[in-house]
Amino acid sequence: MAKKNTDENYIELFDVTKKQTVTKASLAEVRFIPRKGERIFISLKGPGDWSTYTVVDVEYFLSHDPSAGEAFAATAGKVTLYVEESK
Repeated sequence: MAKKNTDENYIELFDVTKKQTVTKASLAEVRFIPRKGERIFISLKGPGDWSTYTVVDVEYFLSHDPSAGEAFAATAGKVTLYVEESK
């Protein structure tokens, strides 16, 4: 996952054991969002260097712009995958 652009919607992986963000990426780069209990394989340092994480929870954060004139219009947001490193 590439580093996120601050003006886009993004997804982040947050390690609940280390209490720190593992990585962030634009939601446009993500094909699907894993569910609780699923494992994720991430190559943070390049090909052949895989880290494995298990999703323990997923949260969706949406911003609301009341000036859009709709009952609810999400203008920006993020998805946080809370993960633990798998052994």
